[in-house]
Amino acid sequence: MSGATGRVGFIGLGNQGAPIAWRITRVRPLAVWARREASMVAYREGGCTVAASPADLARQCPIIGICVVNDDDVRDILLRSDGVFAGAEPGTIICIHSTVLPGTMVDLEKEANIRKLRLLDAPVSGGPDGAEAGTMSILVGGDIDTLEAVREVLASFGSNIFHMGGIGTGQAAKLLNNNLCFANTAMAVHALQLAREFGMDQRVAAEVFAASSGASTGLRLIMNNQQFRKVTGDSSNLLKDIHHLVEYAEQKKVSETTLLDIVAETPDLLKTYAKNREDF
Repeated sequence: MSGATGRVGFIGLGNQGAPIAWRITRVRPLAVWARREASMVAYREGGCTVAASPADLARQCPIIGICVVNDDDVRDILLRSDGVFAGAEPGTIICIHSTVLPGTMVDLEKEANIRKLRLLDAPVSGGPDGAEAGTMSILVGGDIDTLEAVREVLASFGSNIFHMGGIGTGQAAKLLNNNLCFANTAMAVHALQLAREFGMDQRVAAEVFAASSGASTGLRLIMNNQQFRKVTGDSSNLLKDIHHLVEYAEQKKVSETTLLDIVAETPDLLKTYAKNREDF
């Protein structure tokens, strides 16, 4: 079954992965697997193939996307006894859309090479709305020829596809992107708190900034009640992404620490702000 024409497999049907999977059905037949049977019902009813295990899915698909939450989840899906690596044929292309440590991708590529599989780190940015609209940014690390082999599939949900370099560079770019957003969010919180101390209505001040040169993704996040609650809630990936960037920077022995200093305060800052914040 050719990677250029065959069925695509997808694992990770969460709030971001689910719309990505549906977008893929516009260009290819789709097979899915999830830990919870309830997550797969809509896909079975929509004509997609439902696999019995990650290995079963891999046996059917020359291209596979993984969009689970964290490093341990990615390792489990790939390396378990009935995992993707166990079922995949040589030449299968596996795209990791999760945000994980660059080093995790390097380690997994070694395992993939032993099995003659092709691995890409391809984390995504744009959230559920971007996935539904097909406008996500996809930051790809790995072999350029492998990227070209899956470009049509990636383009079904991403309008901006960037080749960042070797394996792991897509993840490094995603960590920098996320933490730049967190830094913008922290600065926006400080600005709104100052506005209140200056006697302004925070909601009016936020509207002014959003319509002026002070606009940023971080400010838009604060002004979106649903997104802000997700970022500050128990299911947030914010802490994971901050810790990953700090760990990777320490591994690389980088000298530039300004961004790290700013984002280090972000979790506590947002938690405190969330307690006193009025809805926008």
